[in-house]
Amino acid sequence: MQNYLEYNFARFVHILRHLGIRVSIRESLTALKALSLIDILNRKHVKLALSALLVKNYDEQIVFNQAFESFFAVPEIKERQQQIWEEKQREDRLLLEEAEADLSYKGTALDLNEEEKLFYAHLPEEGKKKIREYLAASNLPDDRFSRFKPMLEFQVRGSLRYWKQRLGEDDDNHLLRSRDASDPVIASIIEDLKEDSSLLYEDMKRIGNKDLPKITNMLKSLSRKMATKISRRYRVSRKIDRLDLRRSIKANVRYGGVIFKLQYKRRRIQKPKLLLICDVSGSMSRYAAFVIQFIYGLSAAVKNIDSFVFAEELECVTPYFSNCRPFEETMVNLIGKSRTWGKGTNIGAALGTLRVKYPLLLTSHTVVIIVSDTKTLEIERAREELVKLKRSVKDILWLNTLPREEWKDLRSVREFQGQCRMYECYTLAHLERIIRKQFLD
Repeated sequence: MQNYLEYNFARFVHILRHLGIRVSIRESLTALKALSLIDILNRKHVKLALSALLVKNYDEQIVFNQAFESFFAVPEIKERQQQIWEEKQREDRLLLEEAEADLSYKGTALDLNEEEKLFYAHLPEEGKKKIREYLAASNLPDDRFSRFKPMLEFQVRGSLRYWKQRLGEDDDNHLLRSRDASDPVIASIIEDLKEDSSLLYEDMKRIGNKDLPKITNMLKSLSRKMATKISRRYRVSRKIDRLDLRRSIKANVRYGGVIFKLQYKRRRIQKPKLLLICDVSGSMSRYAAFVIQFIYGLSAAVKNIDSFVFAEELECVTPYFSNCRPFEETMVNLIGKSRTWGKGTNIGAALGTLRVKYPLLLTSHTVVIIVSDTKTLEIERAREELVKLKRSVKDILWLNTLPREEWKDLRSVREFQGQCRMYECYTLAHLERIIRKQFLD
């Protein structure tokens, strides 16, 4: 029976559903009928037919492609998938035993599910140590343990949630959330997808040249999806606001002046106007290139984007991105002609130049995005210029490329935080989350 087309197709649909792709019975029947109309020995035709009928968006297309390649694989690859899955199952059993031994109080295991135990088992030693120390320090009378056991479990779960956020595993890609991969093919697909998505959580300055093509595709994908969402968010509001008397009278002239149909004013929400200021000093240039590429991917959804780079002085680089050339070529041209790229940092001088030379760009609709680690000469001057800038624009978002735990040691962070909204941003996942929160939430 396993050789029957219907059986293999039904199993493939089951895998797609398991991975989060919604496939209805009607869609399944239509896809099965389509397979009867094409040459099923032609792999390309089969893939195109199924993709056209079962995939609804770009995210699902990525998952579908991986699922198709893994499911309709040659026997050698299938056998390898089975071996890897069995090894993973044995490894998980050992990790669960270790986690159960750690997550216990005076020999009594805490009531945590398998997913929570496995996540604990994969934590850095620092995280495990803190949880173990907390349990060891909890001194509860034996006769009251049963009453306080739920509280201990609640605290441990809270700690695990904290580490999920810190390690970037609370992402919004619902297709990759942890599931019981009880099938070798499903396990293989999930691992391959996670391997690609792991670059989202890599510090941008550590991304190697060999991964740049993948990162470029990810940036294009993220910015395209975000631009689509933003453009929908900033359409004319359909919500009834206030009565428009003039339009009501005009619309009811045909009824002899009797107000029969009311017309209401609707608020037109303006698309955001972005002003991007990137620190391109020696330690920051790698981050700047990624951020500029992502922001320019949003150009279809925002009113316009004005871009500047700075180190010791400010340079306007907007014209470089208005010639419709490939982004990589544009960046090479920009870096080659820039007088400031890779030099020291003076944020105060850069913001002063912006305020004096480009005042028309600073309006009540402008959202300023500053990309910098805050390390600069003349901190006091930079703070004063930031105060002046804040008075002229709608909002200032500061994307700080330093990990949040390092902020407390820097005077510059303390000085600047009060004048802007500062976010931790050293990975592509941070960047995507910040832009979504700013323009969609």
